[in-house]
Amino acid sequence: MNRILSYIMLLSVIVAVTGCKADKVYKIGVSQCSQDDWRAKMNDEINREIMFHENAVVEIRSADDDNARQIEDIKYFADNKFDIIIVSPNEAAALTPIIRKVYESGTPVIIFDRNIIGDTYTARIGVDDEGIGRSAAHYATHLLGKGTTAIEIYGLRGSTPADGRHNGFAKEYENEGGRLLASVPANWNKEDAIPVTDSLLKLYPDIDLIFAHNDRMAIGASEVARRHGRRDIRVIGIDAAPEIGIQAVADSVIDATFLYPTEGHRLIQTALAILKGQPYRRETLIPASSAVDLTNADILLLQNETLKQETGKMRLLKAQIDDYWAKHSAQTSLFYASIAIIVLLFGVGFLLLRVYWQRNRHRKTLIQQNRLLEQERDKQKQLNEQLEAATQSKLMFFTNVSHDLRTPLTLIAEPVAQLAQAANLTPRQQTLMKIADKNVRILKRLINQILDFRKYENGKLDLRLTEIDFDRATRDWMESFYTIAAKRDIHLTLAVPADGTNDNSTGNTTGRKPPRVAIDTEKIERVFFNLLSNAFKFTPDNGTITVSYHTDGTTLTFGIKDTGEGISSRNLGNIFDRFYQADRVHPQGSGIGLSLAKAFVELHGGTISVDSTPGKGSEFTVTLPVTHVTDNTVIEPKNIDDKEVKAELDDIDTAMTFDDDKPLLLIIDDNTDIQKLVGELLANDYNIITAANGRQGCRMAARYVPDIIICDMMMPVMDGLECCRFIKNEVSTSHIPVLMLTACSMDEQRVQGYDNGADGYLSKPFNTEVLKSRCAALIANRKRIIRLYSTTVTPPEKPSAGAAPARQLPTGDIDNEFYNRFIDIFNREMGNSDLNVDTLASMMGLERSQFYRKIKALTNYAPVELIRRLRLQHGRHLLTTTEKTISEIAYETGFSTPAYFTKCYRDAYGETPTEVRNKLKG
Repeated sequence: MNRILSYIMLLSVIVAVTGCKADKVYKIGVSQCSQDDWRAKMNDEINREIMFHENAVVEIRSADDDNARQIEDIKYFADNKFDIIIVSPNEAAALTPIIRKVYESGTPVIIFDRNIIGDTYTARIGVDDEGIGRSAAHYATHLLGKGTTAIEIYGLRGSTPADGRHNGFAKEYENEGGRLLASVPANWNKEDAIPVTDSLLKLYPDIDLIFAHNDRMAIGASEVARRHGRRDIRVIGIDAAPEIGIQAVADSVIDATFLYPTEGHRLIQTALAILKGQPYRRETLIPASSAVDLTNADILLLQNETLKQETGKMRLLKAQIDDYWAKHSAQTSLFYASIAIIVLLFGVGFLLLRVYWQRNRHRKTLIQQNRLLEQERDKQKQLNEQLEAATQSKLMFFTNVSHDLRTPLTLIAEPVAQLAQAANLTPRQQTLMKIADKNVRILKRLINQILDFRKYENGKLDLRLTEIDFDRATRDWMESFYTIAAKRDIHLTLAVPADGTNDNSTGNTTGRKPPRVAIDTEKIERVFFNLLSNAFKFTPDNGTITVSYHTDGTTLTFGIKDTGEGISSRNLGNIFDRFYQADRVHPQGSGIGLSLAKAFVELHGGTISVDSTPGKGSEFTVTLPVTHVTDNTVIEPKNIDDKEVKAELDDIDTAMTFDDDKPLLLIIDDNTDIQKLVGELLANDYNIITAANGRQGCRMAARYVPDIIICDMMMPVMDGLECCRFIKNEVSTSHIPVLMLTACSMDEQRVQGYDNGADGYLSKPFNTEVLKSRCAALIANRKRIIRLYSTTVTPPEKPSAGAAPARQLPTGDIDNEFYNRFIDIFNREMGNSDLNVDTLASMMGLERSQFYRKIKALTNYAPVELIRRLRLQHGRHLLTTTEKTISEIAYETGFSTPAYFTKCYRDAYGETPTEVRNKLKG
């Protein structure tokens, strides 16, 4: 709909502007050097001519005889992108540089009236100023006769019209017998001409003629002559502007003036011809005209008046035409706009109809969808009810099972505890019993937590408030953790309020009243145990855990702060939810401990919160309201003893020995008890090393190159799948068999394990015999592969003419690729007697120890032994297939001397190379 509306609006705009495209309008700039009657006449002619050209506009600026101002005018026209500039230079030398710059920049320039130095212009229109000067001289001789004297009122020094008029008059006047007594500039102004004439008349009182370069100066000179009583002096001017010069002649102020053509129309016509690319004359020189005196002055004034009237009529007609076209344009625009509006109204009407049709269709669709949603809502409600009932049934079943588990667990726990303390067990049996005892205690605690949480959800969990000294209780609870803290070098401290001092001898705080509060000691102790044990789990060795508390009389706040790994912001808001585990991929708990802690705290009417920064640690804060049930405190026995703390946090010490004849087994699992259990079960057959996560396991696999790896699936830092994929893609470890041992037993998870390179898969809980059998089978398979590699380097027992050097194996397997690359490098470097294991390891991109273990694992030969066997095998091939001497063969196969080659050959084959040659010849 929006697209159709846009199309209609675009069409309307196109219709509205169709036919309105105007031709290019040319901008013409005119720079006059001054303002006078002659230039006013020229400006009128320019404006009159521009009226006949609708595609052009003109702007006229006057510099008032100021060079700097005229330069700024020309820059103004250039900066405002005028299409052409018409200039009458005030002075040639001053204006030539700016005119040259504009012309060379690509803007056409027309010079008129006055000239510049050089020819850097597009066209020039001027008047024959020397001819005018000569005409003035002829007229003076005709008027006065020969042998007369004259003075000249000069224009402006440096002005080309003034120079031309002077040169023409002076030469012709002297040729006619006259004598020019003086020529003084008056800068084209009447005001400057008056004092100049006054001074000259005082110096030359007997002159017959005053020749002025324009009419204004001529009028000023005539006024001075009359003041001196010299009405007999003839005065001649130039320009013949109607209001000034011709009127002065008609009034007998001056005797004559010479018409200086303005040609304003010619300037505009030439400019437009240049802009439109039409033919034009680059140099135009307008010839001099006849004199204006009393005989024709009245006629010229009458003509000028008539011309002014006609010009006024033309302007009026032009204004009427412009008004007509403006009205016509407005009516045309209104017409097109009306068409556009009509089209737009039709479009809007169509869109409204379309919207109406779509609305009806959408309404029907929505009604149908709402009906389906209501059906789905009813189904969802029914499914939710069924799910809730099923969930409650499962939780009830789980609770009942947990109840049922307590009896057999009790029967298991005590015998296991007794056996763990027995003195007649072997070290291995003691380790296994300690593992069992530890995990029985953990299982018992988890079952108790589940049952307590179900009681809380059902509202059957009651408080048993007891008045206690919280400082003493806190120290008692912490006492069970000091052994673990010392063992792991963790700095465990209690921060008491600032108004008390710690008394180590009594275990109390002196200098203040002990903090009393009524709480359910068992429940708050479990909260404390959960928070502190979590801090130990996630704080590395040499870290810090700080327990603190303070009270303000109405609330008691205690906190546990650690320097562990912290909790991400993504998990921070959910860690108190039941069964939520902060690390979904690598969980380290049941997800119920913090939820139960929150339940116990809220049962007291308190709050629990956490503040954590990943990589810096976490701080849990519990706030409880201070209530009292008695005036005296009681000492409650601890519900969590040292054994429970050790079961939760302590590692079980094992004593394993290394035997060089046993295969090396790497166990990668984040659960230390699993590491110890598997290690104890397989210690008789393997040397055991362990890693706590996938990344550590990859480093240890590359460093020790074990014979087999048992890897858990779900681990922190790097999981088992990624670890297995890394091991199988590394050249130094790709041959090691990997057995995945995990609680993830679904077929999809098995497929993931095999896709990432696992050689075997065993689910938890596992059978010891099955585990041993799988490990033995994987190692046996690896040995069969080793025999395959060995056949490529084991020389035959008897010599034969067909014995060939070591062959390569089929490609496609990373171990085969490794061995083939080794064979290629060896064959290329075989003749180098300095070739050693370090050089080969460097060429293969491995450390010496990695290269040694890799070659040993693949071929069952040490690299030095393998190199010697390959050299001997190739030497035997050369002995039986070529005619090369024994010395040549020895050097070609990389032996330092033929004697050493013979010794090694005899040790390997039981005969010397010479005996082999003799047999072949015999």
